[in-house]
Amino acid sequence: MGRACPYCESQDLGATEESGVLRCCDCGRSSLMDERGTSVAESSPALVTGVPHGRRSRMLRRAPGEVASWPAALTAIVATLLFYALLSLFPDTRVSDLFTARGWVPYVITGVSFWALLLLGARLLRLREEAAALDRDLIATGPDGLLGPADASRAVAELLARAQGIESSFIVARLERALRHFEARQRVVEVVEFLTGESSADEGRVDASYALIRVFVWAVPTLGFIGTVIGIGSAVGGFSETLAAASSLEGMKESIGQVTGGLGVAFDTTLLALVMSILIMFPASAVQRIEETFLGEAEDYCSEYLVRRLRDDIERGSEEVAIEAIARKLVVAMGHIDSGGD
Repeated sequence: MGRACPYCESQDLGATEESGVLRCCDCGRSSLMDERGTSVAESSPALVTGVPHGRRSRMLRRAPGEVASWPAALTAIVATLLFYALLSLFPDTRVSDLFTARGWVPYVITGVSFWALLLLGARLLRLREEAAALDRDLIATGPDGLLGPADASRAVAELLARAQGIESSFIVARLERALRHFEARQRVVEVVEFLTGESSADEGRVDASYALIRVFVWAVPTLGFIGTVIGIGSAVGGFSETLAAASSLEGMKESIGQVTGGLGVAFDTTLLALVMSILIMFPASAVQRIEETFLGEAEDYCSEYLVRRLRDDIERGSEEVAIEAIARKLVVAMGHIDSGGD
């Protein structure tokens, strides 16, 4: 088995100028080689969970409420068809005319609106599933209730075993990355820094994951304006015919009907688009707020169930030893200076 990045599981690792340090070409992070010359992630149980490598990497890097857009799109098509089938039962109502007698624009607005609302609903359901993981203790510790770097691999295996059914959840992915980082760096302070960086990165992922929703919020009013232009164009064309038929009373009545019909398309499509955009914006803001709140709860979970249980097992680093040696030499030198002065 080749070397794998302990953070994103990419196989594309390259050597750096520092001996024993590898850098991932995908995520840009560094990892250490063990005595066998392999990366720490190679022995991690996460690679044998039965999840394909590429899919597993994507699971580890996503927003907590992120869902695929195409199932919502297919469901939106079905919902739109059912909605218009229901409207056909009430053919002579104001609502039916608003959706069916104003050209093709209301059909598109309805489909896009259903797509956005279903996507938000799927995100909300996903967040409810993610929140359920916060009520479970997923970290296995030693007899003393603590977890050392040597126990990290076992803790990852136990994490995935306890997380049966929620292996792809956000909190499991974050804990797995943190444990791998602890196994590689073997310092609690670096795990804390890693989790802090992960929190900032996850906030960016949440914001980026709403790009499609923002497109919908922009597209629905734009479609309404397109309908307005179409309606006004039709009204202007009908007005020119009214002037041409001014000599005939019946002709003027028909032409005036075209003018008012065009204005009806213009104003009704704008009204429909504005109402639909409001129906999208408020739920989108609410769901995003819930997702941001979940990020804070996930951060508290990692602090409570992971960081407080970690234990440094390594000896003091070479930098600490060097600093202590320099301090001893300074003390000795100061003693010689004092004795010489006496």
